[in-house]
Amino acid sequence: MERYEMAELLSKKAGVSLEEARAALEENNWDMLDAMVALERANKTAGEAVHADTADSGGEAGVKPVKNVSAHKDPGFFSNGFAVLWEYVKKFFRITLDNDFVVERRGKRLLGMPVLVLLVLLVLSAGLVLVALIVGLFCDCRYRLEGRQLGKDGINDAMGKMSDLAGDIKQSIQNAADRNGQDRQDP
Repeated sequence: MERYEMAELLSKKAGVSLEEARAALEENNWDMLDAMVALERANKTAGEAVHADTADSGGEAGVKPVKNVSAHKDPGFFSNGFAVLWEYVKKFFRITLDNDFVVERRGKRLLGMPVLVLLVLLVLSAGLVLVALIVGLFCDCRYRLEGRQLGKDGINDAMGKMSDLAGDIKQSIQNAADRNGQDRQDP
């Protein structure tokens, strides 16, 4: 875990600013537990936590609560969840914009568009787009994905197999039609 992540985690767990968390970590040689204890002793933590302290009588170690704040009442719970969700949404959009859906026919590129455009078209008119994709398969079109995240051989091999299957079906239909045409011509 890099130092910024450690400071960020300590900041969240202790309920202190990022600067206070970083300072506590630096003072405690980047030891997370020691930094948390130091923040608790300085009464800077906001969450419910306990730390070991020596009792006044006898010098035995005891456990003493710092503050009694319930974790369920944390006002940042929903905002943190939303922040995590927002990061996933941004990552999804970045991937769909960085990768392209490509349509080729007989080795010639007919169409290339970001995957996001294809997904929007599917949402807006799924039936029409699916029919167009299937008809394209029977018109010798091949589909593939280009890009770092989605342009993998496994995905493109699967789409190539779909194109080959459509070609085989088309060929068997043509062969059946040719046989029927010959049967009609032969009296």
